[in-house]
Amino acid sequence: MLQNDAVRTLQYDSEIRVAQQPNATEPRVYDSHISITSQPRPGSEAPRIPLPTVTGSRTFMPLSGYDCLADLPSVHIEQTFELNESLTAVSSENRYVVRSPLGDAVFAASESSTEKNRLLWGAGRPFQMHLLDKTHQEALVFRKKFALGSMCCQAKSLEIWIPPGNVLGRVVQSPTFMQPEFFIEDGNTGQPVFCVEGPANSGFCCFCLPKECYFKVHSGGNLRASIDHKWMASKSQYTTNIYFSDAKLTAKERALILGSAFLLEYMYFQTRF
Repeated sequence: MLQNDAVRTLQYDSEIRVAQQPNATEPRVYDSHISITSQPRPGSEAPRIPLPTVTGSRTFMPLSGYDCLADLPSVHIEQTFELNESLTAVSSENRYVVRSPLGDAVFAASESSTEKNRLLWGAGRPFQMHLLDKTHQEALVFRKKFALGSMCCQAKSLEIWIPPGNVLGRVVQSPTFMQPEFFIEDGNTGQPVFCVEGPANSGFCCFCLPKECYFKVHSGGNLRASIDHKWMASKSQYTTNIYFSDAKLTAKERALILGSAFLLEYMYFQTRF
């Protein structure tokens, strides 16, 4: 059977060679011996692999990983739970998936922290959160400094970084007592860009908020986005949802709001003491 296939293939190849007579004016290719001594290698600062994204009626090629947030009306943060963490009291590094409204995974987020800090400080621990896009490249890095949730005099903050090591912005807690309030600052100027406000009359400490609550993101008196934490019956778990009310928000501004949502996730909705 295999011999017959090989004969037919060879016969077909011979027929093609006979049918296609060589052209005297056409230059011959590989006339001499050619040896490849080395493979081409990218430079030290190779460009990011382009990530094709289809949104609505157009397709664009974002050069940076967070550019895929540009046209999304909302994103949803789902935590991936570890089996050993559910069965034991040992806290492991958190894992999240950031999804689009259609359920597609936009980023895979993984925490990097020490076991000692997780056991001693709980949700107030310092950590780095690495967000990888669909090309498995690092798009964003969130860095949180040490701050205990029960110490109201200690402001909590989170920095948003982009590769190779540039500060995109930071989220800083404001010392208010009537409701939670945060300022999102630009990384270049240090000026506040957005204000994030929690429920009114909810107090300053982290243990005063319920599991389901709503945060407003505004600037100049206009609502730009909203962040809520609610129970999703379809997934049988709580999710943190970001709704971009202003369609003119840039990808950078959406990335900063995403960083503030992760800070709220750790401050108000993680296990704390």
